[in-house]
Amino acid sequence: MKINAINFNPSNAQTNSTTNGTNEFTFFTPQKSEEVPAEIKPMQNISDEEIERKRYIIENIPKTYTVKPGDTANSIAKAHNISVNYLLSYNGLKGNEILTPNKTVFKIPSARMAKNIYSINDVAKAMGVSQNFIKNLKKFEDGQKTNGTLYRENEFHNTPYIDSEGNKTIGIGHVMKKGDKSYLTNKQVLKTFTNDLLTMEENLWSIIGKSNYEKLPQPIKEALLDMTFNKGTAIIENSEGFIWCLKNGKYEAAINKMTDIRSYKGNEMSGLAKRRLFDIATACKIYNGNIPNSNLATAQNLYKKGIELLRQECKENNLNFENQLVGYNNEIQNLWGDKIKLINQ
Repeated sequence: MKINAINFNPSNAQTNSTTNGTNEFTFFTPQKSEEVPAEIKPMQNISDEEIERKRYIIENIPKTYTVKPGDTANSIAKAHNISVNYLLSYNGLKGNEILTPNKTVFKIPSARMAKNIYSINDVAKAMGVSQNFIKNLKKFEDGQKTNGTLYRENEFHNTPYIDSEGNKTIGIGHVMKKGDKSYLTNKQVLKTFTNDLLTMEENLWSIIGKSNYEKLPQPIKEALLDMTFNKGTAIIENSEGFIWCLKNGKYEAAINKMTDIRSYKGNEMSGLAKRRLFDIATACKIYNGNIPNSNLATAQNLYKKGIELLRQECKENNLNFENQLVGYNNEIQNLWGDKIKLINQ
């Protein structure tokens, strides 16, 4: 049977075989990533935040699994509460290998599930990120109420709604799947949100490599988490050279690639321009205020593109552009201060 999963292209993946009686078992062995120099000193040791994370995450022991008739990579990943991307990368697979029942053996990585999540702050601690980052991510996912006001920190979408892409969604950006509950308590919303973020982190491991990801500066990790939560790993994989820049510590160049503002349908959107400006602002915190000119130029051009799109969207939807512009600019100013020259008409 064939796997139809992700576009994963590990170099020089290996397979090792062993025999057990009359049966031959094939183990897929991932390759170790190479150490690379970096412009900004990467993270090396386990941080206090990483130790703190373990208070909020249940982690199962790694094991092996022998493929059974009817199994697919997706079904195996789902049964073990891990993402299919992570399962394939952990085993050094591309996604098009033949699975042989009773012979093919997968190495199953530790499955992680959230626990003790009662607040936005708990979500931040579970992910090892700043509380401000989680609050901003929630704000982007929440959107506005029907009366135009914003959701407060302790207010959630407890019932399904349709997001800007037309997806049936609940909680904090959780796209609903068959069998999902149509009502979530606040605690369930927060736990689901954390589990989704853990999955996004695993998906990032699958394309960058876990060891490479763990060495990234925290602001870069946060920006990548938001991009992946918003648009999946394709937003990174489809940007030529992005992954290479991340692996090689070329963070200025990587930040300049955080500009994809296309929806899943391929349309450029002003809201996505604003979201990428959030990601760039987040990533640029590695510079402690001394942002390189190339990153500032990228942000300025992206802002201008966002305003062009906003003007077009207002015309198509009979909205007052001046009123929309005020709100748009307020959000950009909150992110960038005076580092971006605003357009006021």
